Amino acid sequence: MSEHGGRPLTLRASVLLLVATYAAAVGAVELAPADRPVASWWPAAGIAVVLVACARPGRLAVPLTVAALVVVTAAANVTGGRPLDVATAFGAANAAEALVAGLVLRLGRGRAGGPPGLAGADDFVRLVLAALAGGATVAAGAALTVATLVPGGSPGEAAVSVLAAHAASTLVIAPIALAATTRRRPRGRSEELAVHVAALLVATLVVFSPAQSLPLAFVPFVLLAWAGLRFDLRTVTVELAGFAVLTTYVTDLGWGPLGNAADAAALGGLAAATLAQGYLVCAVLITVPLAIVVAQRAELLERIRSDGLLFRRNFTESLLGQVLLRAEGADLVVVDINDAAAAVLGAGRESLLGRDLGGLLVTPQSLPDLVVGLSTGRIRSWQSTVGVTGREGARVDVALAVIDRELDGGLVYSAQLLDVSREHSARRQLEAAQKLTSATLDTTDALILVTDLSGRVVRVNAATTRATGYGETELIGRLVGETGLAPDSGDLDALFVWPNRSGAPVVREGEALTRSGERRRIVWSSNVVRDEHGFPAFGVMTGIDVTTERASAGLVSHLMQAPIGTALLGLSPEGCIEVVNTGAVQLLGHQPHEVVGRRFVDLLDREQLLARTGATDLRAAFAALVAEAGGGETRAREWTFVGGDGSPRVISVTLSATDPSLSTGVGYLCVGRDVTQQRRSQDMLAAALDKERTAVERLRALDEAKTEFVSTVSHELRTPITSIVGFTEMLQDGSVVEPLPEQLRLFETIARNGERLIALCNDLLMLSGLDSDDVTWRSEEVDLAACLGLVEDSVQPLLAGRDLTVTFETPTGPLHVLGDRPQLERVMVNLVSNAMKFTEDGGVVRARLAQEGDEAVLSVTDTGLGIPLDEQEDLFKRFFRSSTAHTEAIQGTGLGLAIVAAIVEAHGGRIRVRSAHLEGATFTVRLPLLHSGGPGRPVGDPGHRPVPA
Repeated sequence: MSEHGGRPLTLRASVLLLVATYAAAVGAVELAPADRPVASWWPAAGIAVVLVACARPGRLAVPLTVAALVVVTAAANVTGGRPLDVATAFGAANAAEALVAGLVLRLGRGRAGGPPGLAGADDFVRLVLAALAGGATVAAGAALTVATLVPGGSPGEAAVSVLAAHAASTLVIAPIALAATTRRRPRGRSEELAVHVAALLVATLVVFSPAQSLPLAFVPFVLLAWAGLRFDLRTVTVELAGFAVLTTYVTDLGWGPLGNAADAAALGGLAAATLAQGYLVCAVLITVPLAIVVAQRAELLERIRSDGLLFRRNFTESLLGQVLLRAEGADLVVVDINDAAAAVLGAGRESLLGRDLGGLLVTPQSLPDLVVGLSTGRIRSWQSTVGVTGREGARVDVALAVIDRELDGGLVYSAQLLDVSREHSARRQLEAAQKLTSATLDTTDALILVTDLSGRVVRVNAATTRATGYGETELIGRLVGETGLAPDSGDLDALFVWPNRSGAPVVREGEALTRSGERRRIVWSSNVVRDEHGFPAFGVMTGIDVTTERASAGLVSHLMQAPIGTALLGLSPEGCIEVVNTGAVQLLGHQPHEVVGRRFVDLLDREQLLARTGATDLRAAFAALVAEAGGGETRAREWTFVGGDGSPRVISVTLSATDPSLSTGVGYLCVGRDVTQQRRSQDMLAAALDKERTAVERLRALDEAKTEFVSTVSHELRTPITSIVGFTEMLQDGSVVEPLPEQLRLFETIARNGERLIALCNDLLMLSGLDSDDVTWRSEEVDLAACLGLVEDSVQPLLAGRDLTVTFETPTGPLHVLGDRPQLERVMVNLVSNAMKFTEDGGVVRARLAQEGDEAVLSVTDTGLGIPLDEQEDLFKRFFRSSTAHTEAIQGTGLGLAIVAAIVEAHGGRIRVRSAHLEGATFTVRLPLLHSGGPGRPVGDPGHRPVPA
């Protein structure tokens, strides 16, 4: 609550207190009745105890103070008329008392070494013990002095009287100084204080008047209790001191219930004085603890109010939806909700108060069952993705847990809400796009291969598997040219690097070797799918198996009459149609008599024909077509024909020259296959892939939003956590209140976990920056040897209380690399601190930096718990913690090694680990030296991935 905030006595203050001790001792001796060997009250005892208790730290401060007290009190006794030997003995006894009581009080000094205070019940108990111990010490000395140096004196009476007088003095005088070193807020008003002082003075004078014999000694206690309840501790101690001086004085005069003539005759003067000091002790025991407890209660209420305001601010201003709930039967009733949660639930904050959470959310599990599980401790917390009543399609991540228990025994629950509706919608759209793509691929009869930019197959359809016998897993990941299905990937390569292409596919016929060894003739049409910037994203190869057509070349006559789907046209050397089969009739939509005798080029799309051949008229265009065939056959090529109804038909055409020796009148044979549906399927596939790409982009945007959310939450969490750690340190070091011994452990736990949360926030911010490419890497010349020296200094605090041997080996000269110095130091600190954390007491940790060829090699070796071999593949993944760490309950976030790997990779280096379970571990980092030309690129470019040994 409060704390010891004073400073040790200065030399000037110590001298003034010695003078006050002398004056008080002289006054006590002078005022003591002549028939008593000792004084009725000894205020110098309390001042002497303060001198020792508040002396400066050091070996000589207390001994010098005690020696000065011997001289001062002996001198005061001599001044008061006592013999030198008696005065010296009393001086030694008084100094011994001050030493004993002062040392007891010094046990309650603050952690910073300041003087003792009077902040709580422990301090007051220590004061009482100091008074008793000091009184017993001086009583023994006084009894010995009276027995040996005072003829006719009674050692027993002297001991009892001195014990009461000195103990009362310590309990009355010392609190004035102790209260001055304890920082507390003043209480009470000056007007009330004036009235109280007047009332206490009047009551004391009435109770201790000369002829007073009524039993009214309790009346001042009531007024002193008033002071304890209403005024601060300093005011109370000063009033007690004044009350003690007044009551002691009038009792020595023979006034009051203990000092009047009748009582004095019955008790004796020494007994009456002893009872008066006991009366003062009772006043202190009643008043001072009451004042301490009242002050502690006021400060505790203030702290509770301040903590409540802090919690309220964090609750209402949080970006995360938060709801406080109370169980009423089987319902969870909303008792408080912030604006973020109200926005998630789609209603006003006031309208949500008092409503059942089960009526607001659509949960897969019964909330009453969850309430029972949480209240009994069977379930620690519950997390799920749920719907929101009244918000169709909304999806919310919810986390529910018990956070407190009310005075009436009821439980307080906390629910955290995060709206993930957009992410859920984007995922569903992506799944729908993927299903559409799969359906499109699997329902077409054409062979379809989808490749990436390197020409590797990423997807095949069912028709490909049926035609070739190769399963999907056998083709995916292989280069197109290695599959044996397509001639090569040259067409795709040309499409990928040809930015100004009109979009027309590249058609090529080739021989494919099936899984069973059969050879098939496939006509491949290749094209690319481009992203929103016009850059190639995927390659699509659509193939048509024309093996049958090629194998049926000897059955032309029969085929011409058969109702097949292939168009066969016999052309004269001049390009007129001489023969047409049934397939051509069906394909083109023209009757035989409509096309026989017409020019072949009249059936083609005029603009396409002229554009592809580069001719200026149709005659020249046909000459270009047959020139491509030469004496053989043109490659299969898709052409747009105009059907009988005027509609365009996409037909894959092969034009071949006949044997001139045959007098058939046919110079060329045109074979066509309708690929209109194929082209439509290809267009559908391109559209489906485009939709899939759009969905992926949306997911990427959501992932960036998630990264930004983590960064924002980490920033927001770090501020209150830093405040918590700061205030905890203030509580630990006694800046606000002197902590109790049993509280220190709690404060250390709070501080330690606060530092862990701050480290977690920093790690999350670092990883968030790495994900979003927001990390700015500095490129400067860094001496790794100097960095390792700094790391050695920084990890020394981790050895406190540990029995570890930690060695650092650095080369004689510098090792320079190009990089970011703070990040490289972070790599070293993380690796060394990890090794220390996972090494048990008695173990060895060795950090070694050396040069190997053109690389700087940092190795950190420990004899600790080691890492199981089957877990080393995941060692550098985020949030991964080995089973050994879980078993041994070693704290950590699982982010340190992920950050280390990212930093090393950004510097063009690599990291390896060699370890086994319970056999220690060695982490090796290799970075290219500056002179080797290794990191010639800027820091931050991709490098090597971490691998296990």
